[in-house]
Amino acid sequence: MVGSTKSVSIWRNDRILEPSSLFIIMARLFYSLLISLLSPLFVLRLLVKSVSEPGYRRQWWRRFALGLPSRIRSGDGLIWVHAVSVGELLAVAPLVERILLEWPDKAVLITNTTPTGSEQTQKLFGSRVEHTWFPFDTPLVTGAFLRHWQPQLIVMVETEIWPNVMASARDQGVPVALVNARLSARSARGYARLGRFTRDTLAGFSLIAAQSKSDDRRFRRIGAEPEAMHVVGSIKFDIDLAARRSQLEVIAEELGRDIKSRPLWAAASTHPGEEQLVIDAYQALSERGLSTRLLLAPRHPSRTGDIIKLLAKAGLKYQKRSDNLPVTIETDVLLIDTLGELSAFLGLADAAFIGGSLVPRGGHNPIEAAAWGCAVITGPHVINFATIVRDMERGGAIRVVTDQHELADRLASVWENEGQDSEARRARSFIETRRGATRRQLDLLKGLL
Repeated sequence: MVGSTKSVSIWRNDRILEPSSLFIIMARLFYSLLISLLSPLFVLRLLVKSVSEPGYRRQWWRRFALGLPSRIRSGDGLIWVHAVSVGELLAVAPLVERILLEWPDKAVLITNTTPTGSEQTQKLFGSRVEHTWFPFDTPLVTGAFLRHWQPQLIVMVETEIWPNVMASARDQGVPVALVNARLSARSARGYARLGRFTRDTLAGFSLIAAQSKSDDRRFRRIGAEPEAMHVVGSIKFDIDLAARRSQLEVIAEELGRDIKSRPLWAAASTHPGEEQLVIDAYQALSERGLSTRLLLAPRHPSRTGDIIKLLAKAGLKYQKRSDNLPVTIETDVLLIDTLGELSAFLGLADAAFIGGSLVPRGGHNPIEAAAWGCAVITGPHVINFATIVRDMERGGAIRVVTDQHELADRLASVWENEGQDSEARRARSFIETRRGATRRQLDLLKGLL
């Protein structure tokens, strides 16, 4: 029914839709149509990416909720946890472990978007969880996915906000939580441009457990429901170093006694364009008379071939971790081309540069390096962890450098100056005072079951 131009409403399912509701319906229809039309390009992108990472074409049809596996674990209900890739999975792993321990009667499904995330899921949890790809965000796909798995609760991680997943969950009466939630200023501006569509999507969250007050403010500003918001801290502070120490001991034995024959530093989760800067810093240290050894861990191990070319051009002697050989006294660089071992390698290092920050990629998590007591260094591009880096910098737990020259200067000071032990203590203390987010988020999740 159409009324006057001042008061327009439409009947739907015996309910009157006001203009704002009509706008949201139309916006979702447009979004769904657009993303459906783009689905062939999505498949093409998977195939292109699979040239360098074959895992992208593995069971790609499951991303469209086709041929989904049957449940292997019995249980009274299922909790679906979505972690995009390795970073998100490692962040939420302590929470998943607590769910498995405290709710043994429930099955857990973990979905990923990237092959590296999938591999890490299988490595960490194996047959203890169900596992498949995250569904493509169209109504038919998300609806079929939820009907197949019938989750009792959906847990998204960090900034995973998918309109049709939310709509399908709402239609099927499944509560959705966003845990370890973070929202950068740049992302908040992007979501804000979508106005009521963003507000309606966020209204589907029964819980948004924000990492910081800044994240909480940004979520509220773009329309999150106040009663759903909680500031709980970051799960990433709840690091279980005990488990990692046993892995560290195994790795150290495999690498042999010469691994520590030189001052050791790590470049963790580096991106294209950044490895050259790290190599430049390494050579600058050599020119200053500091013969160090570099643990170089690219964010994506599939780029190993390109990095080897850079190392060879620089005349550096390198070994690959995947060769599983003891480090020789001549080795300048140990290239970490494996998954799931970076944290343990940080435990070997005296200092750690956190990648994705000397190039504009938003930076990566500095918490594990601090927990190990490394001298932690990052570049200026840290929008993904801006609050954590700011707080660490204020507490003297991290140093921010702007280029490879400052990186070399900072690294040199680690071994040339005294007082580094106090910095390591401040870094560890920073982590210890912020633990407990896993417990707080688990308690909040219990209220949704």
